[in-house]
Amino acid sequence: MSRDVLAKTPRLRQWIFKTALFLAHALPLPAGRLLAYVIGNLVWLCDPRGRKVVERNLAHFIPGQCRDALTRAVRRNYVTFCIYLYESFRIDSLPARYFSAPRLTVSDPFGVFATKPHPGPAMLVTVHCNWELIAAMCDRLGWTTAIDVVALTSGDPVIDGIFAGLRRSSRAESLALDRAPLGSLRALKAGRILGLVADRDYTGHGMRLPFAGETMSVPLGPAALAVQTGAMIIPLYLARRGFTRLHLQVGRPLRADTSAPKQQEVERLMRELVATMTRFIATAPAQWVSFHDGWQDATR
Repeated sequence: MSRDVLAKTPRLRQWIFKTALFLAHALPLPAGRLLAYVIGNLVWLCDPRGRKVVERNLAHFIPGQCRDALTRAVRRNYVTFCIYLYESFRIDSLPARYFSAPRLTVSDPFGVFATKPHPGPAMLVTVHCNWELIAAMCDRLGWTTAIDVVALTSGDPVIDGIFAGLRRSSRAESLALDRAPLGSLRALKAGRILGLVADRDYTGHGMRLPFAGETMSVPLGPAALAVQTGAMIIPLYLARRGFTRLHLQVGRPLRADTSAPKQQEVERLMRELVATMTRFIATAPAQWVSFHDGWQDATR
């Protein structure tokens, strides 16, 4: 079923999401993951146009001569997204073992979360599609007591409400993108933890920077807020290691130099954050959910 058809029939979209939410809670976790795996493969098989977009994106991280590896990565991209979506739908009922070794491993070489909960203000910055699970992990691991996540609307208030309710089970509040600039500033000045993405410029007001060999428009939010408030930027990347195991990588925190010119400091932080995210994605390209053409969007 095409996106256009779903966009024109909001009741159908709502029914699909509510049905998915019901199934996610009704099925045992292994059965739900298996169903998500099957659906991911079916969507991959039936979406030739989408496959081309994902292939163009992932080709920036996989050598051109590795054609078979790129094809496998594209298929895994669909599967990964479906499994993440399934787990996000039942984020409020995932068992405790999901958030402990060996199912979850964490690499925090800089000791960012040595103090629990992490004192604010701070920005946890990751890539699109990681937030539901990362917010839950931060909550279950005791890293945060509350978090405000900047969320892109689906265009349907009922569906937005479903996701907002799921996030609240991890003590995460949704902050609508159109209210994000002022809301984010207020949250950080109040000493709160803020969740942002660093790989998608949804507003069209980002900064064009080198990203994996080409120029991409990336969001200014994290760097601009760091300069305005002094809050640190903490890069995160969540990657699946097999069917049931996840690894969360914590990057080196970035801080603004208050003595430097603001515009210069924003650009420096942007470049460092983009470099970190590029390295993260390169370690597991198939885990980077990339159904939009980021580099093409940057030229518009």
